[in-house]
Amino acid sequence: METQTEKPKSELKTLEFPVKIGFVNDFEKIFTEEEIEFLENLLVYYKKNANREIAVITIDSIPKNAEFDQYAVKMSDNWNIGKNNGGNGLSIVLSKSLRKVRISTTDKTRDLYLSDELCKKVIDETMIPEFKNGKYYDGILLGLSELIRKWI
Repeated sequence: METQTEKPKSELKTLEFPVKIGFVNDFEKIFTEEEIEFLENLLVYYKKNANREIAVITIDSIPKNAEFDQYAVKMSDNWNIGKNNGGNGLSIVLSKSLRKVRISTTDKTRDLYLSDELCKKVIDETMIPEFKNGKYYDGILLGLSELIRKWI
């Protein structure tokens, strides 16, 4: 007799992630072209001058077998955010339609610079107030500014 087991939720395939297109990946189409260009230039400049990589990702849905936070972490890992510059990296994954946001850091970034508590504080006190007013770009920009300021 054969038994079949369901895959645990933690096993997400590479194919389930969108393909990275740059530092700003606006799959949910939240930002204007000018906003994307500004954020992209900011993040390129930051990586070049500080050797730290940040990706901003917007998505409108996640696979049915995933939870948002888990999916955000796995996508950041899948895209190797921060892996090619000494492990200095983080991603901000935002979903307007799911009403979720997550900052995922590499181990080095979390251990040395930006704790989970600090990232939660940036989300709760800096980003979410802007999101509640429909100002997603402002929330992301202010959140990035705060994270960059603390990531010294």
